[in-house]
Amino acid sequence: MKISKVTEKNGMFRKPVTIELSAVVEKMRSVKTLEMREQPHLLFGATFGQKGFADVRLMTGLLLMKADAGSEQQVREWQQKVRLVPYTMLAFLNELTKEFYVVVPVAFADDHHPKNVDEYLKLLQQAQYHVAAYYQSVTGCVLQPQDLSLESGCRLCYAPQVYYHPDAQTFPVVIKDENPLAKYQGVEVSMNGFVEHADDEEEYDRLRLEYYTCLHRALEDFPDDEEMEQALVALAEYCRKAKLEEEACVKRTIRQGRFRQHEDLVRKVFRTAYVRRYHGKTVSQMNQKERIARTIRDFFDRRYQLRYNEVKQVTEFRPNDQLLASWQPLTDRDLKRIAFEEMLDGGQGWMIDIELYVNSSLIESYNPIHEFLAGVGRWDQQHDYIEEYARCLKTDYADWPKYFHRWFLAMVAQALDKNRDHGNSMVPLLIGSQAMKKSTFCKNILPYQLREYYMDDIKMDNAEQVERVMGRMWLVNIDEYNSKTEREQAKIKRLLTEKDVQMRKIRSDQYIMTPRLCSFIATTNDRHPLTDPTGSRRYLCVELTGQAEIPERVNYKQMYAQAVWEIEHGVQYWFDNDDERVIEEHNVGYQMRTTVEDVLATLYEPVPREKEHFLTTTAIQQQLRRKLPAADIPTLSKLGRALKRMNYPEGTMDGRRGYFLSLRTQEVQD
Repeated sequence: MKISKVTEKNGMFRKPVTIELSAVVEKMRSVKTLEMREQPHLLFGATFGQKGFADVRLMTGLLLMKADAGSEQQVREWQQKVRLVPYTMLAFLNELTKEFYVVVPVAFADDHHPKNVDEYLKLLQQAQYHVAAYYQSVTGCVLQPQDLSLESGCRLCYAPQVYYHPDAQTFPVVIKDENPLAKYQGVEVSMNGFVEHADDEEEYDRLRLEYYTCLHRALEDFPDDEEMEQALVALAEYCRKAKLEEEACVKRTIRQGRFRQHEDLVRKVFRTAYVRRYHGKTVSQMNQKERIARTIRDFFDRRYQLRYNEVKQVTEFRPNDQLLASWQPLTDRDLKRIAFEEMLDGGQGWMIDIELYVNSSLIESYNPIHEFLAGVGRWDQQHDYIEEYARCLKTDYADWPKYFHRWFLAMVAQALDKNRDHGNSMVPLLIGSQAMKKSTFCKNILPYQLREYYMDDIKMDNAEQVERVMGRMWLVNIDEYNSKTEREQAKIKRLLTEKDVQMRKIRSDQYIMTPRLCSFIATTNDRHPLTDPTGSRRYLCVELTGQAEIPERVNYKQMYAQAVWEIEHGVQYWFDNDDERVIEEHNVGYQMRTTVEDVLATLYEPVPREKEHFLTTTAIQQQLRRKLPAADIPTLSKLGRALKRMNYPEGTMDGRRGYFLSLRTQEVQD
């Protein structure tokens, strides 16, 4: 197996050289590696020809992943455990930095070979999440996905305990469906955003008509009150022959005034009529485990509908009675009640058996946001519904509709997991006094049916809750942004650049990596909410001039259909460098200066980079001592940060770092 090594010159990679992986392993084991003046970079993903990185010769299929190292003892344990995994080709611990790396060969599960570099990088990018999840569950080793390129790698290091298995198995990667909406075809969304299932309505009407036909025939056969038990048996048989759902017929029969039998008797009569063999096998031909497993699955097929909500990461249920009841989270109390019902139904499963089924991947996954976006249909292309909603806000900012449009597309792309390269890192910041309906505007961005994926605020003091919100909420309004501390604002700035989040499963100690879903919007009453100029490009300040006018009925169907259509047709949904520069200039008027900055702006002005104007931070502090009370003198760290934020010219003189500025004329005269 061949990989590439490459050295640096003036911070730039030289031409990569092909090398045998076995030779690299020998160098890692040799103590002479510590004596090398410069360790080369190792690139595992590809080898290259004479033209360098533009000339890809071999796509090796080797994925290098770095572990999120804990204690040294923990890393040593990981080092032992990953050796037992058949997919591990290389595992080594850098003895100097204590960084732990694993190399795994990967390929598409259907034996498809990447046709170009872009397709190959998609394979590696997607493989990261599968490999990370597998190694974490099997070994506990936390491997961290990252942005990859063919130039991604690590330095050659001294690793005497390196593990090398050249015949490691290839890790199969299932190709992810590029269209996450495909499985929800046939769903319809009304204009105001409610999901409608036409098939459910049709089945409900069919059941109602055919059930009453069966009921009429059974009562004709046994019309007397004394014959109601015989009528019940006949009704169950007629319903079975009509291929009606058992549970739906049971529920309707229980509500019938003519039948006074107890629910338990009704269920047993219908169960006797509907009982069937399992693929030609009788119960007596099964062993105990198979019998329990089949009866549990049969019970749920008859009595309940289950689905796994990918966004909430919980199992949801509703009775399988065709009465179109709403879906509910399956709580512990619900599960225990269902387990008891299964016992009354004659089942032999224990609670642990039922939990095993309910919490398994046998339950079909469901994404409510994808279902909604699949049901909005086609955009009529007659009107810009997104910018129409943006104009509900009263503002003099002419670019607001355009930038809201871009941000809205980014929010939808985030939900479709298409925003992998960019992430929705922009936050519209609505500025206005009380009663201007800022929060109402934010909440109404999502249709009512999806409001459970909207949150009015995020508490930054609980890291685990923050990660959960990032993966499970579609839109978070940072209400009263000005009330956040500097530390909280710094955390928010960091969150905006995250593309994936690590979350702990409910009622579990297991952590999983999941794509970030959340986008942010914010409101404030403070006209100068920005305190950090370096982060102002992440906020789009919009000052309101009057109360927002939210229409009574927002056309959510066309609004989101427009977004899906534009994303599919390549409309830009991210903010590029030019956008960020324009927004940063726009935000200057909303920047709050600190006391230190006010003092500097009053006393100093920037000047050309000439030696006589050069001052170190210490020299500036000494000048301030002659002009300010001792209590008002800023520390060197605060002074340095303020000078950087105010963009005074920087430079180096005689090996010292400083700034080019001078006292204003009035101050000199004083």
